[in-house]
Amino acid sequence: MKIQTQFGTVNVLTNCPLLDSTEYLEFKTEVHENYDGSEGRLNLRDQPRQELRFKYVTFKKALGDMFHMLYANLRGLWGIPMKQIKLKIPDLASDFLPFDTKLTKADFRVGFILLESNEGVQAAEITEIGRYVVTQQEIRDPETVEIIQDEIVEFEDGFRFSESITATNAYMTPLRICIIDGDASIAASGFYAGQEITFKVLDEDCPDDEGDEPEQYKGEDIYFKPLVLEGDSLSMALTQHQVIVDGEIGGFQDFTNWEKPRYTKPFKSILKSKEEYSQYKNFLFRRLGKYKAFWMPLYEMHLNILNTGNITTSLSTNTKYLLEADRKHIAVKQNNGIWTAHTITAKTGGSLTVSPAINIQRKDIQTICYLGLYRLAADSVEFSFLGNSITQVTVPIVELHS
Repeated sequence: MKIQTQFGTVNVLTNCPLLDSTEYLEFKTEVHENYDGSEGRLNLRDQPRQELRFKYVTFKKALGDMFHMLYANLRGLWGIPMKQIKLKIPDLASDFLPFDTKLTKADFRVGFILLESNEGVQAAEITEIGRYVVTQQEIRDPETVEIIQDEIVEFEDGFRFSESITATNAYMTPLRICIIDGDASIAASGFYAGQEITFKVLDEDCPDDEGDEPEQYKGEDIYFKPLVLEGDSLSMALTQHQVIVDGEIGGFQDFTNWEKPRYTKPFKSILKSKEEYSQYKNFLFRRLGKYKAFWMPLYEMHLNILNTGNITTSLSTNTKYLLEADRKHIAVKQNNGIWTAHTITAKTGGSLTVSPAINIQRKDIQTICYLGLYRLAADSVEFSFLGNSITQVTVPIVELHS
């Protein structure tokens, strides 16, 4: 299938495999590290670059068709549907589709989509998000021309298309306009061929979203996303700048510019639905790569709380080196799943004073742990699609001085 776009003629690959496919989003942040280990961050790109990677397997006639298409258009433009976020839509016979666009606004926006319906496969172009509809006409007195009923105009959420579309039992998929990055790798036998291709999405067609503002704590976003183990454990590291001065003929000395070590860990997520996938993307666009920090609990049990009964502002612990740790925030999770954040205002021996007061019975508390200020430790994020709307994504995170 070929379509005409503002970029030129585009070859559309209507069948893109979901299994073993990946999506890359890459932001760009410049991090300036200060002498004491603190840092300043500069956002260099408000919208990410996007790459899509697929492994195609073709048989018999499709083998030749795919080869000839690649041979003739290797450096041409390609239309690639993102099947991992294919959505069922109501039957359509209009140039406007009423739809709740909130969860899909990063991927379904002005641009092209692929429609699969009883009428076949077709490409369509979204030209606007939503429209304004007159729900009440203005009425004037015919003699005095005085307005006796105001006109009411309301916004209707949805997608406006470039032309009227007829589609029943339909699904729609974002269609990205891409080039092939590098070469197409082909492994062929007499019966089948496997092609591995990386598509780089044009900047003008990359996803874009500001990200919704979540709950706030100390002027930054706060999330209570659980950490997923890699096997039966989670590989974490404490890292701190170190310079060793060694003349090799005597003793040696070392020093560090950082006041405290940094705590790094993988942030792995298993997204089990299109809604979770869209919400995670909202989180990523809010972060802008390494740029924007966020609060999240240290789920590891670094605090052993001894309190019984009702806990207010005082916590007792037998945790060693409590004063040396110099941590200033904790998170409390109740048995009903509700989280609250608190600031440590004082430390005396094995006691902590926190604000605001917890005011919860100890038996109703599931865990009390430190709360850390993090940022992503990488500007690039990879989504691996496992089939059945399940997606895996892992990105490293690093704790900042908080």
